[in-house]
Amino acid sequence: MSSENTAPAGYSRAQVILHWLIAALILFQLLVNEGMQEAWRAMRRAGEDGGNPVPHIVVGSAILILAAIRLVIRLRHGAPPHPAGQPAALALIANVVHWGIYALLFMIPISGLVAWFGGVEGAAAVHGGPLRLALIGLVLLHIAGALAQQFVLKRGVLMRMLKPES
Repeated sequence: MSSENTAPAGYSRAQVILHWLIAALILFQLLVNEGMQEAWRAMRRAGEDGGNPVPHIVVGSAILILAAIRLVIRLRHGAPPHPAGQPAALALIANVVHWGIYALLFMIPISGLVAWFGGVEGAAAVHGGPLRLALIGLVLLHIAGALAQQFVLKRGVLMRMLKPES
């Protein structure tokens, strides 16, 4: 939390940059997922050539590292409070979605690394199945919530992630 032990008015420049960089990397991962699935199947059939796993592994590892940095910054700097007058239910949903995304930004790369380098099929199944689907669902909820807050409820929350606090 910030040194004054109060929530900041907005996100720091580092938080904003990391948010959008991680978002872009997640999109990349979703787009190159098929190549990684081909590489996994080929690896499991020993000796066959498959897709190139390197981009997926490198980007997934980068997401893990950047998420760790972002979490440390959030714990030290804090995050802006929910908009004034926001119903408790919306605040709870926002918190669950945000912390769920954080958890998945750790669980997905770790399960992928365990699957690929440890050859653990169960980790691969969880990585490319329920964890991936959970991330897609939470990201879609996050986007819908931000757009609803900005354009329907007119609370300006989207601007906090577009323009860092001074």
